[in-house]
Amino acid sequence: MTTVRVPAGWPATEEQACAVQDELRGRVVLDEPGPPPGTGRVTGVDVAYDDERDVVVAAAVVLDAASLEVVAEATAVGRISFPYVPGLLAFREIPTVLAALDALPCPPGLVVCDGYGLAHPRRFGLASHLGVLTGLPTIGVAKNPFTFTYDDPDPRRGSASPLLAGTEEVGRALRTRHAVKPVFVSVGHRMSLDNACAHTLALTPEYRLPETTRRADALCRRALREATRGRSPLVEYAAADPERSWGRSLFERQPLPVVWAGRVLRAAAQGPGRTPEIDAALELADDRDRWGQGREVFALVRGRGLAAWEHPTEEQRLLVRLAELVGKLAHNEAGPPPFFDHHTGWQIGPLAVRLATAAHDPAVRDRIADALGDWPPTEHDD
Repeated sequence: MTTVRVPAGWPATEEQACAVQDELRGRVVLDEPGPPPGTGRVTGVDVAYDDERDVVVAAAVVLDAASLEVVAEATAVGRISFPYVPGLLAFREIPTVLAALDALPCPPGLVVCDGYGLAHPRRFGLASHLGVLTGLPTIGVAKNPFTFTYDDPDPRRGSASPLLAGTEEVGRALRTRHAVKPVFVSVGHRMSLDNACAHTLALTPEYRLPETTRRADALCRRALREATRGRSPLVEYAAADPERSWGRSLFERQPLPVVWAGRVLRAAAQGPGRTPEIDAALELADDRDRWGQGREVFALVRGRGLAAWEHPTEEQRLLVRLAELVGKLAHNEAGPPPFFDHHTGWQIGPLAVRLATAAHDPAVRDRIADALGDWPPTEHDD
């Protein structure tokens, strides 16, 4: 397994990451059909995380496109290279995915990503990003439609309908199994949408998801268990992260975590402003009988949380992420399964501290500190 460090000069803020996307988006090639389905090799890539230890593992599995037999596979492990931000997930995954592809003993051919290509708010998801950096033909096959709309395809396998951003077709909802929820296919790089759908059908003879995704998912999960089983230097370093340890300790001391998270959000929202989505998260936190609606509130904030601002600031982006976490916590408290990741609450404190720092206003910091009830020991007041 290849070990990867965060590359020098890797974007550290949302503004930097968005600038990289804007720069690379113009290099996407959309006028090539791509390789014919069922020929050559096709490679699935996927990642798995251990956020507690700050570890990400990527897997690349090469299949023979005709038989779908495994030809080669490789994995890579590294530190998580970017915070969780909707629309910027590629910056968390790209370094380890590239390392896994580089470790393959043969050319990967077409690369299939468990995610998006053009079906992305800035038309530059993981599949497009990876395609531009490697020059390989890529497609994205996602499990959900992100924030885009579509009409339900006919129940027959192979039926499809446009995935729309307004009137723009950014991908297709494709039925890979009869009367089973569709997958969402989009072009990444050097591939037509028709051909991307044909490849997806060729890769789904038995299951809803492509064999490439299924094999890569299983491999990266096994590799993550192996990478975190011992106390490697990478795992030791991540486990010793004082900010993460502080956030976990702070959260685990809260008798009513959802109410506490709502207080933190309310204190922070007085700075960059309130929106209907943030109000929905605040109302949720204040009403225990509604905590079962946490997943719906999370989806509302995720989908429209930044819509109020044409050019959202770092402070506003962090505020929306904090509102998302309130929805997650409420759902985890009330159910039903499946629950959000177990470390959701650990992120409240560190994210709130970042928000206070971004605000550049001592009053905001004081309000947030009062709501948190603590402050990181590594922070020093002026």
